Amino acid sequence: MPSTERRPVRDRARTRRAVLDAAERVITQHGAKVSLAAIAQEAGVTKSGLMHHFPSREDLFAALVEHVIIRFREEVDAHVDPGDDRPGAFTRGYVRALTGDSAYLAELGSATGLLAQLGIDSMEHVLAVDPEDPARWNRAFEADGLPPGRVWAVRYAAEGIAIGLGTAYVTDEQLRLARAELLALTETYPE
Repeated sequence: MPSTERRPVRDRARTRRAVLDAAERVITQHGAKVSLAAIAQEAGVTKSGLMHHFPSREDLFAALVEHVIIRFREEVDAHVDPGDDRPGAFTRGYVRALTGDSAYLAELGSATGLLAQLGIDSMEHVLAVDPEDPARWNRAFEADGLPPGRVWAVRYAAEGIAIGLGTAYVTDEQLRLARAELLALTETYPE
């Protein structure tokens, strides 16, 4: 009599996400020269299964950059207060995410984080994978309802703080003060 027990089935998107999540963890811990077999093992797939989704290391790394772009936006969106319908809500979420509320973003940008391990030292890598990324961010900030100069100053200041997180260049007190000031700038604006 045939077995009625069902085997777990992975769909393509879920397997791809599992491989990318595993690659992110393993590369962050062990560096970009880690073997594809180690990434496959962490993902719970065979190396040939990994290669089915990503035929080369370069394909995997390009997909990983795209994965990071998506996760970055998800992290920012998760820090936007859904009950806040005032101008600046998106920018406040961005500030919160980049200035310490997102453990993922703090690790991502750290000196030993994924971007450093992959050798991504400029936004050119991101543009090569997703040339529309800057336009999407710019549209989100432009639609946020704050004066343009204010939104750009707050955005770029938050990004500067994010670069220094976890280093001696940004103390906890400096972070607290700068973050409060940036958030205040999104709360007050001329009518």
